[in-house]
Amino acid sequence: MKTRLVILLMLIGCFSCGINNKPVSDAQKEKIKGEIKEVVNTLYKGIEEANADMVMESFLDSPDFTDITNGMVFSYKDLVAMKPNFDVILNQKCTIVNEKYTFLDKLTVLYTAETKWSTIYKDGHSSVTDPQAFLIIFKKIDNRWKVIYLVDSNVEKSVPGETSKGLNQIELFKQFAGVWKGEMGKDTIFTMEIKSFYNGFETYVKTETKGKLVLEEKALMGYDKKSGKLIESGIINNSPEIILWALWFTSEKKCEEVLLADISNPEKAILKWEFELVTPNSMVWYNLKNNKITGTYTFYREK
Repeated sequence: MKTRLVILLMLIGCFSCGINNKPVSDAQKEKIKGEIKEVVNTLYKGIEEANADMVMESFLDSPDFTDITNGMVFSYKDLVAMKPNFDVILNQKCTIVNEKYTFLDKLTVLYTAETKWSTIYKDGHSSVTDPQAFLIIFKKIDNRWKVIYLVDSNVEKSVPGETSKGLNQIELFKQFAGVWKGEMGKDTIFTMEIKSFYNGFETYVKTETKGKLVLEEKALMGYDKKSGKLIESGIINNSPEIILWALWFTSEKKCEEVLLADISNPEKAILKWEFELVTPNSMVWYNLKNNKITGTYTFYREK
């Protein structure tokens, strides 16, 4: 953390040097604040409407752009790749608690804001982010104010009692009952068998590379009324501990799965799986790390 602060201070110091280091008059400050406020409003509106293109419009498309969110560092290209994350959001609402403008020179302004956000997701659940603090460096380039550095620190919590509304989790998961096979890499075959019994499920998974067993897992899954999700407990051949997962459908053909430890705040889960039933006999598995897709696998029903 100290290293990042030193780099940031050096960055600010560099910006404040040169031909633009003359004092900014009060009249100039008010004019600049109005210009930057328009960009801030566009940024916040894009977030509220889950409009990724509107959000990205405020950022400088350059290798010099940096975003730090809760300790994770992203480039401009990283944020472009994360646009699909907006697809799960219905809308958001921002409340600005306070905001401040610090003028480094006529072309560089440091904007800080303390905000609160409420988010409604398309699957029906909600979350509240309070507090959420922004530190943004604006630079005037080609007569336009652009975000070149953004630090976002936030605490997001799901609203208690909110679940995926109108979706019967047990009945929807029955669509996956059967035996599925697909490739997960060179010479690597993944096999999954799902059996339905009573109001639960039994699953068997194995991964083989060149015919040699690499991973094998057996699990039981049942519905938890309190959370509104399916809870899975699995035992893997090469793990000494039981692994607990939470799974829920966000639509009739799509479901998500995170570790049970992340059930109260799945939006912040480091590891997440998403499954989509493309046809009755084919499904796609998306493996995500820090909300970024790291692997996509297609499986086909054998029976």
